[in-house]
Amino acid sequence: MSMRVFFTYLKKWLRERYYRMCLLPSAMVTMVLTAFAFMTLGFPMTGGVFFKILALIAFFTFSIGSLLIVLWGIWSLLPLRLNRFERHLSSIFLVIVGVFTGTTVTVSMAAQLLGRNFYDVVRQVMLFNGLLTLIVISLMVIYEQMRTRLEITLAQLKEKEINEQRLLRLKTQAELSSLQAKINPHFLFNSLNSIASLVSIDPRRAEEAVEMLSKLLRFSLRSSEKRVVLLRDEFDIVRTYLDLEKLRLGHRLEYQIELIGDVDKGCVPGMLLQPLVENSIKHGLVRKIGKGTVLVRASVEYEEGGDICRIIVADNGCGWTAKSRVGGIGIANIKERLNLYFDGRCSIEQYNRDGAVIEITFPVEGSCTVF
Repeated sequence: MSMRVFFTYLKKWLRERYYRMCLLPSAMVTMVLTAFAFMTLGFPMTGGVFFKILALIAFFTFSIGSLLIVLWGIWSLLPLRLNRFERHLSSIFLVIVGVFTGTTVTVSMAAQLLGRNFYDVVRQVMLFNGLLTLIVISLMVIYEQMRTRLEITLAQLKEKEINEQRLLRLKTQAELSSLQAKINPHFLFNSLNSIASLVSIDPRRAEEAVEMLSKLLRFSLRSSEKRVVLLRDEFDIVRTYLDLEKLRLGHRLEYQIELIGDVDKGCVPGMLLQPLVENSIKHGLVRKIGKGTVLVRASVEYEEGGDICRIIVADNGCGWTAKSRVGGIGIANIKERLNLYFDGRCSIEQYNRDGAVIEITFPVEGSCTVF
């Protein structure tokens, strides 16, 4: 593969080299013919028709020679990074200008040859073609400089935009990590209290609780590294947490976990639901007389624009109060994490319906993207 690329570039270089080398000899040959015409016609134009025809040939030859020199100079100035289309456009433009100029000069000068000295006319043509060459070369150089500066500026702007996006992602990662770190100590403190209450009452159940807590901590560490977890895995860890709480509360706690639709397509930040379930137990069920129930449901539904995941955490407890609505365990933290992760493309609602209900909605598409 590398040899093929090498021969491709070699062939291209030889072809470009051939074009350039053909232009310069052609220009030199025409200039030699022009010099020969100068020597032949080195006297005032007062001769017959033969000398006038030679003068016309000399003028036309000089115009073509000047045009070829202009083409060779511009072709040499153009950098190799210009593509073939742009280079051909430049050549076509110069040919059109050169032919038009050469024809105009030849016709107009031929009319003046009848009464003017040949060398006076040649000096005018040389001056005109020289000025034209300088103007065209200057314009091409200016164009190339502006083009180069524009490319450099665009590259700098693109690099700046990429750096800003990278900094924004790093900032978001740092904020999510900080919020995750705030959850873990609080959760660990409550779990250890639950286990401590079981040690003296039922050591076997306390041992089961330690194993469950170990599973929760492993998941918490793993989710903090991955940033996001599958929705099904998040619900599995919620089930483990509810089993841990059920060891402590016994028959006073019942729970239901429901997964509806293609939930495997959805992802959430790790340890997102555990604080919500903990909030339902602490503020909704602990003070309730009789049996308490916690419902954790996730459903994927199609709406206009794509699949939507809707998560509901509900209990049959005392419902939201003004204090618990704004100051519940982890509620503000959860809202901030969701807004950061989904960039505001989510909704979080709290309302009472036979107890406290919190409903989270977010688009499934892109939810598994890791920062």
